[in-house]
Amino acid sequence: MNIPLKQVSTWHDVNREIFERDIVPRYEPAILKNHVAKWPSVISAKQSEKSICDYLTKQYAGGNVRFARLAAKHHGIFSYNEDITGFNFTREVGPLGVFLAEVYNNSKQKGSDTLALQSALISDYFPQFSQDNTLELFDKKASPRIWIGNDAVVSAHFDDAENIACVVSGKRRFTLFPPNQIDNLYAGPIDFTPAGAQVSLVDFSNPDFAKFPKFRNALSHALVAELEPGDALYLPSLWWHHVQAYGGVNILVNYWCGGSIASRAKPAPLDAMLMAILAIRELPQDQKNAWQDFFNYYIFSQQNEKNAHIPEHALGILGNLSSKHHKDLRNWLITQLK
Repeated sequence: MNIPLKQVSTWHDVNREIFERDIVPRYEPAILKNHVAKWPSVISAKQSEKSICDYLTKQYAGGNVRFARLAAKHHGIFSYNEDITGFNFTREVGPLGVFLAEVYNNSKQKGSDTLALQSALISDYFPQFSQDNTLELFDKKASPRIWIGNDAVVSAHFDDAENIACVVSGKRRFTLFPPNQIDNLYAGPIDFTPAGAQVSLVDFSNPDFAKFPKFRNALSHALVAELEPGDALYLPSLWWHHVQAYGGVNILVNYWCGGSIASRAKPAPLDAMLMAILAIRELPQDQKNAWQDFFNYYIFSQQNEKNAHIPEHALGILGNLSSKHHKDLRNWLITQLK
């Protein structure tokens, strides 16, 4: 896809105050240039690919790693098979050293399989990594995950959490779309996905505009971010992102904050959408329109002045939700689902 796209804004010398005050409220992706350039892992990766592989091997806690293998004919694009009855890759388990050696060798040879260890909790494999390579922009509860591979492509998808993606080794090209482009991206199944997230069915390397004509509209809203080792990318929740890794051994560390992957002390918005599919989607259209009005009133609009006519002591769940309100609502929903 050789269509010129608008660049994501680049920020330098970002600290947590700048991040929370100036970047997050914009609800747009942002390149955090050289934000993790001083990480020991990044410094090691800039020395050589062998150096970063040795760095990870020394920190490895032992045991096997789980990874995906994709035949060379698929050009690194992890996705479905042709009729969407399965996937175009296989899953394997093996020692880290064997995996890294094949990733390194395959990155040097054209026509080789693509291997990818994806979204692995760093604490499971490299327990010392998080202490040596730190990120201060999110709450410390955000557990980092690691992605390792050779020239892998992740189809466009969204996360229901905020995301900061940090490039350790290799290069990454992110193509991004705001949430309102979902209708133009031809999203695939929700409950049958290559890796947990719903993905676009469009092949970005060779878009079939006859089959997916609205994708042209999506491209008019697209942004692109080119990242090198030491760069980070902030992704607001629900922004679609297509990720192409290239340049040899690729390593990325990301942090998700909020959403369904975080603590389940309360339901995530995605849960509410799935509940609405169950409870609302099959109603007659006039009833769905009416429910949309109610959702707009109680959920999607500012509530500051909405209930001024009700005494504060009588607001109940229309006011600020207390811990008791959370508990009572959860228990009531559990009862309803039974």
